[in-house]
Amino acid sequence: MTMEPPVNEQLDRVPPQDLDAEQSVLGGMLLSKDAIRDVVDVLTGAEFYRPAHETIFRAIIAVNERREEQADPITVAAELVRTGDITRAGGAPYLHTLVQAVPTAANAGYYAEIVAERAARRGGIEESTRTIQALYAQDGDATELLEGAVERLKAVRDRGLASSDRPLVTLGEFLDQADDEPEWVIPDVLARWDRLIVTAAEGGGKSLFNRQMLARTAAGLHPWKKARIEPKRVLLVDVENSASQVRPWLRRMHQAACEEISGPAEELLDNFVIEVVEGGLDLHNPGDRARLLRMVERAEPDLIAIGPLYKLASGNPNDEETARILMSALEAVRVASKGAALLIEAHAPHKVGGERRRDLRPVGSSLWMRWPEFGFGLDKVLNKEAAFAEEEGLHRWSPWRGSRSERDWPEAFMHGATWPWQAATLGDTETTTSS
Repeated sequence: MTMEPPVNEQLDRVPPQDLDAEQSVLGGMLLSKDAIRDVVDVLTGAEFYRPAHETIFRAIIAVNERREEQADPITVAAELVRTGDITRAGGAPYLHTLVQAVPTAANAGYYAEIVAERAARRGGIEESTRTIQALYAQDGDATELLEGAVERLKAVRDRGLASSDRPLVTLGEFLDQADDEPEWVIPDVLARWDRLIVTAAEGGGKSLFNRQMLARTAAGLHPWKKARIEPKRVLLVDVENSASQVRPWLRRMHQAACEEISGPAEELLDNFVIEVVEGGLDLHNPGDRARLLRMVERAEPDLIAIGPLYKLASGNPNDEETARILMSALEAVRVASKGAALLIEAHAPHKVGGERRRDLRPVGSSLWMRWPEFGFGLDKVLNKEAAFAEEEGLHRWSPWRGSRSERDWPEAFMHGATWPWQAATLGDTETTTSS
């Protein structure tokens, strides 16, 4: 008796695809050469589900490779007319629709990864279906059929990627290579693409700490040393305080910079960009994400301070999915800024009765423990630990995650005379150490 293969309802479903992501990829490519570079690192063109999108993709690449003109709706439409593919691509108006559909060109690489992932799923389904049909037909040796299926699935997995694999490197070759010097934003402290999360108790001074980092960096002053550095462009996105709360402190910092420089501190005035969003931002919301990315693209900063975390996303802060969406949005910010260092404010949990010291890890998902390169807390030192510690506002600079690189951090900070914070040493008067 011959067994009929069972009906598999999944095979009748619409294959995995994301047309919105496909449109956003193409829209980004039509807006930015940087987006084209990001996309071609991920896609070859065959990954698009809609044939018209592959046609447009190849036309964009053709225009871009000629180099004498920018790929945009006009030049790409002309290329499609030249090749006779304009109707197949949906017409010239559709190219303008693609541009309008993308929130920002900075996310094109991220959308390309979605397109590639959906294409891999489709390829896996097709190859698996082919194998299932061959096995039911009992046509050929089962082992050979399965081995062939494995090889074809590997080809689906590696489609468009294997050619970009770099040669394997032995330890000897690896050690012979010179270490890359970081592209410093603040020498020996923060490099481009670095992420630092600063935590403290409520009212612990973390907002002032971040503003001071920005103000001194913009003015060409080391954040806590009496030393000059190259001035950098900075962006403050304050989603917790009002403009009337922020302005007096920045005015004092400007005055402090003028006194230290013995001049008008024009670099600080020109390099410091500020956006106060009193209602907070919900980076789960596409509109708010796009607003933030446009802000970053216009400011072109080297250093960004943003936060606190709980004011950047709706939902339960302890939920991992909430944290993942917020992390994705902040990663998009880094891409949009072309690698600005991120300085992020976060609250520490309330002290639980019986605890010797307050936990300085960020409130919310444990994912925040693994995401940044650096995580430090301003940990208040008590008088019983060091004489006059509370009067002087002495705080340990306490790491709550292992740093990924060695940097020149101070032991502690204390309240300053002209600036809110100044570096300090704990000395020998302390009777206990940070746990």
